[in-house]
Order: sequence, then structure tokens, then C-alpha cells
Amino acid sequence: MSQLNLCRTLWMTLFALSLFGRCVPASGAERATPPNIVFIFVDDQGYYDLGCYGATEVETPRIDAMAEQGTRLTDYYAAAPICSPSRAGLLTGCYPRRVGNHVWVHRADSRTGIHPDELTIAELFKSNGYATACIGKWHLGFAEPLLPRNQGFDHYFGLLHNLDPVEVLYFEDKGGVPLLRNEEIVKCPAAPAELTQLYTDEAINFIEQNKDTPFFLYLPHTMLHNPLGVSDEFKGSSNWGEYGDAIQELDQNVGRIFDSLKEQKIDDHTIVIYASDNGRGPGRTPEQKIRGRKLSTYEGGIRVPAIAWGPALGLQTGVESSAVVRAMDWYPTLATFAGIKVPEGHVIDGRDISPLLTGETEFVPSPEMKMSLNALVPLRRRWDPAGEWSPIISRVEYNDAFFYHGSEGTLSAVRWKNWKLYLNPSLQLYDLASDPGETNLVRNGEILKKLRGMAILFQEEMQFDARPAGEIPPQGLADGNTVIPQTSLDSLDEKLDVTYARYGERTLEMDLYRPKGIWGDLPAIVCIHGGGWQKGSKINHRKVAQALAAQGFVAVSISYRLSGEAQFPAQIQDCKAAVRFLRANANRFGIDSERIGAIGHSAGGHLAALLATSAGVPELEGGGGNAQFTSAIQAVVPMDGQTDFLSQRTRDISADENRGGIWRQFLGGSQQDQLETYRLASPLVHLDQADPPCWLITGENDSPSTRAAEFRARMTEFGIENGVTVLKDAPHPFTVKQIWFDEAMETAGQFFSRHLKEPIR
Repeated sequence: MSQLNLCRTLWMTLFALSLFGRCVPASGAERATPPNIVFIFVDDQGYYDLGCYGATEVETPRIDAMAEQGTRLTDYYAAAPICSPSRAGLLTGCYPRRVGNHVWVHRADSRTGIHPDELTIAELFKSNGYATACIGKWHLGFAEPLLPRNQGFDHYFGLLHNLDPVEVLYFEDKGGVPLLRNEEIVKCPAAPAELTQLYTDEAINFIEQNKDTPFFLYLPHTMLHNPLGVSDEFKGSSNWGEYGDAIQELDQNVGRIFDSLKEQKIDDHTIVIYASDNGRGPGRTPEQKIRGRKLSTYEGGIRVPAIAWGPALGLQTGVESSAVVRAMDWYPTLATFAGIKVPEGHVIDGRDISPLLTGETEFVPSPEMKMSLNALVPLRRRWDPAGEWSPIISRVEYNDAFFYHGSEGTLSAVRWKNWKLYLNPSLQLYDLASDPGETNLVRNGEILKKLRGMAILFQEEMQFDARPAGEIPPQGLADGNTVIPQTSLDSLDEKLDVTYARYGERTLEMDLYRPKGIWGDLPAIVCIHGGGWQKGSKINHRKVAQALAAQGFVAVSISYRLSGEAQFPAQIQDCKAAVRFLRANANRFGIDSERIGAIGHSAGGHLAALLATSAGVPELEGGGGNAQFTSAIQAVVPMDGQTDFLSQRTRDISADENRGGIWRQFLGGSQQDQLETYRLASPLVHLDQADPPCWLITGENDSPSTRAAEFRARMTEFGIENGVTVLKDAPHPFTVKQIWFDEAMETAGQFFSRHLKEPIR
């Protein structure tokens, strides 16, 4: 049984027996798959700006009804008081500072975003069988590897940018900010007044198309960010000007989402979350005491509305909770509701609050209570307090604290329980339970020392464990990101989503590209994407396949089972299944079955090298079909891949708590713990004189290990042609920049032409 099928089969058992202790009865058909998730993320909505949070200027009956049927969180914090960091925190489950996305916002000339190696919540859900979509505002990087479809989303519709004057300025010579559906422009310029309805229309279409499979829908609205946009139907409908009108239009469209779920008969199998990305302004009446605006770390800048709904799935109804909850907590919590365990070794800052939402507790339980699937995730964070702090701060207290960062990215304050301590320009302590407006300083030396110590420990944690943002070199945007010329695309025939292997209900697909008007059998090249074996799909190597097909090959970009759903050797077995499928269907696609090569980048580079060196190794062949055909290939180009899994470097990284999680997930543990598995996965171990010629391509700024000196030396001993091209100034993700991509594809094309097109000797 596949990992996905096993997850689906066991989901309800886990839900009922070990996670929450209570569940509304339902038929087996209704509980055959994990629940759907809809996350509605509103832009710039203040704490008091819904009827259920005290607004009297607007009517929000649909969102108020959601609160009445769910849990309304009164002490919920966005990850940051500004757009891009807030979104990074939500999607990664980390403080924005941990993932290098904590400073200001990503404008159109930004070179940064979420690092391709981060495991976003979309990638986590996608690797566990979910259909995923991002519909709305992205604002998390604009270079190819930073875009939604390369961060775990199958489908994207919306604006990559803001519409404020500072950002629109970048698009004056391009006709305005474009509204996109995946890579295609739907409209330019986008009209603010249309967006709320258009996003909802697209979301409903996605729901209808995926009603029979579990889905994760992330719906980050552009509203209520300035400039506000309101359709004619809602203009003048509120007592709060254009802002109130936009809120009432949002409310109606939230209702449309619920109506769609009900019409598709999946409302009792869906969890819906509503939250704002940051605050907007202070209270407007004496009863609304919170002060502060967006960008600030006063409560009004970062404490926002948040509602969790899912009564038919055991989430409690009609509850108001004052537990301190942070945006990062949704990552492990929603994973638990889906029966997905956050991969071992993956360090995030979120806590699993599922017991709070189901009513098992009135607080966020400590990890040691082990009340839920991802309860222990917080214990992966660094905990090594100095002697000064260890007697006064416990690990549970530290994990439950919330660390406020301002829009400039600096640590500004810390909250624990009802206490909030500002750090600059001087230490200022407030009791938010009795003084949510932060007007009366409190003198409590013991609490002040505890919270100051937490701030120091957090600074040390980020000093050691913060991870880099995804970054494109400065010349990357100026010289242009990788684009396949339209003339090249027009010269190709394509056949997309071709199923090449089945494992129960799990299917694997490839996209196939072939030059138009060329008759006869052509050599084929299998293109294998990277992503640390834990993320990505055939989409990620589409441009590689298109570029090689334009040079006279049948090129296929393949998806394979990621390590989140199946450990090694599933990934190499899928690559071999793809080769066998091409041989079995050579006549169908016009392929020379005796001339097949492979190319891959990063983790895909490793798989390409292993594919080349392990033909006929029984443990690696797998059950992907067409067993009567060989999986041997005739040429290989590994790009930035590892070829020696028994090296000291691999041993050190795989054992490192902060760096080796990907390796341990892929291979079931560290090198020391799983030596034979690492041996089986190592291309160098399998290399012999019968293996095909190999040419490596790597970036000058990548690890020297990717030049595979020992691997190439061994090939030379066996008399196998080999070599390496080092791309000047290139980093590890060199395929994203046109100049490096073009050089790599020219090098690969020449190598494959020499070994796959010339007469067989």
C-alpha cells in the first residue's frame, strides 16, 4: 500500500483514537480522505474591524456566523506587522527572521523570497497527496524559483505584487500590474474593484474541480490593502466609507466560499481558517482599547482577527479563546488535522494547537503532554540556556513566548502569558490582561528578568539557527530570469501529464516535448527536478526539457515520489520506471529506445547519476511497471548533484540537527545510523566500467563536492568519458538565470548529441 493510501486509511483512526479524543460520527465514505483546508488570509484588517470583534460601522454576517460556529481567537498574532514577512511566517511555520524574510516587503526589484529549500506548508500538503492552490496576493519573491508554483502550489491565480503607488511605479512601462493565472496574463492592469470577486470565483472553481480529492486552498486577498477596491454593488453599503464597503464585500465572498463547500457536499469535511496578515489601526471607542497601527509592534499593529471553523470535524463551536496563538502555529496544527507528520529534523517555530481547537484543552498544551501528532515539533528548536537564565526560564515557557518584530525586522518586544515587555529604547513592562491599551507601566522585577532573558535566548537562537532567504544574484534580475524563447516553444509538440507509473491510487506523470516536423526515432532525455528529494514536481524541470527538445531530442520532465510520502529507494525506482516506460512506448512517441539519457539538478543530479550507475541493481528497480525493459541509460549529465554518500561531508551534514533533516528524511536516518542505505544510494559505490559517459555541470560558488573529483577519477580509471563544466560566478540554483541556463543547456546538448545522436560504435 502506498504511503498516500496508508495516510488516507489511517486518518480517521488517528483522529479518533490518538489526536483529539472526540469526533462527530460520519460514514466511511465521508471520512475516506483527510480533510480539505481553506485558509482565507485578509490584507490589513484591524483587530476591531469585524462585527464579531466589535465593529458597529459594518455588517459581517457570514464571518460572524463562522465565529459562532467555530473558535474566535482574541489573542492571535500575525507573524509580522507588514505584508511579506507575515506571509513568510504563515507559509513556513517560522518566525520570518528564521527564514530570512523579516525586513520590510518584497518590491518588484527584490532579489529575495522564501528559499527554495524551505518546506512550505503547501509543499508539505502536496507531498502528502493534496491538490494545492494559491489564489490572491503573493508578495514573496518574483524570480522563477521563488514563485508560488515553485513553492508547492499546483495552481496560482492573482497578483504577485501590491497595487500601492510605490509598487505600481515599477510597471508603468508594462501597462500596469498584471493579473496572472499560472504564467499567463489574464488582465493588465489589474482592477482593484474586481479582485475580491475574481479571487472568489477562481477559488470556487478550484473547489469544484477538486471536490473528490483533499485540497489545500490558500486564499490571500489583496483587500483590504490600499488602494481599496469596491465593486458597484457594495459602494456606499457601509457606515465606514470605502474601507467598510470593502469589508462587507469580503464578507459576502467569504459566504460564497461556504456556500460552495455546502453545494459540493464537502462542508462537513473541510476546515476553514480566517485571519488577517497584520493590523491596521487602533480602537475607535472607549471599549476598544488596543492602540497602534500597521508596521508597529503595539498590539494594534500585529494582534488581528482569527477564526477557526470545522464543527463536523471535531473543532469546537461557539468558543472564544484568549490563548496566545501565533500565525506560525497553523503549520503543524493543520498538518495534524490532515494526519501529516512534520518531517523529522525540520525546525519550525509553530506549535500544534489542535487540542485547543477541538476543546480538549483551554490552553496550548506543552509538547511533553504528547496530545497530538505534531506536539513534539517545538522541541526541535535550540534549547541551551546559559546558567544565568536556566533557573528562571523553562523550555515550555520559552516555546510559548511570542517575539514581536517590527517592520524593519528588529526584535522589539516579547509576550509570555499576559505579560509584554518592550525592549527599546528602554525596558517597559505591561499587563495586557488588565491593560490591552498598553498605557500603564508595571513594576515586576521577576517577570521583567524572565522576559528579558527570553529575548536574549531568542537572539542567540536566531544567531545560530536562522536560515537564508532565497536570493537571486544582483545581476540575475538585470540580465533576466530564465525564459525559453517563444520561437523555441512554437517549434515543439507537447504532451502533458502522461501517466508513466501507478502505485495503487498514486500516479506519476511526465510532460513530454518533441520537435515538430521531425520524423523518425529520436534520442530521449529524462529530466529530473531537484528540491532535496522532498519538494518540487515535473514543472520545475520543464524549461530544461523544452531547451533540450529544441536541440532535437524527445525530452521528458518527470515527477517522482517525494521523501515526505516515501523514503528511498522510491525516488530512484520512479526514475527507472520512467526510462522503462519510454522504452515500452518508443513507437508511440518516436523514440530510439537504445539512446536514452538523463539530466538532473541538485537532488535530481544525484538521481541522474544513480540512474546511470545502478542498472540492474534489484533493490533499486522497483515495481513501476514494464519490467521486461531495461532501465539502463546511455549518457548522463548531473548538475550540482552529490555522487558520494559515504563521504565525511555527508556523514557530518546528515548528523547535524539543523542541516541534516532532508538527508535523514530521505534515507531514514543519519549516515551513521543507516550506513547500508547510504551505500545503496551512493552513485560512486555502484560505478563500474559498463556505465555510460558522464558530464557534470556545477556553479563556481557551489560546494566543491558537486565537482565530484573522486567520482570522475574512478570513471577515468574505468575508461569512461567524463568531464565537468564550472559556470563562472554561478550559485547552486544556476538554472534560474538565463546566462547560466543557456551555457548549461548548450553544454548538455552538445554532450548528448555526441553520445546519443552519433552512430553507435
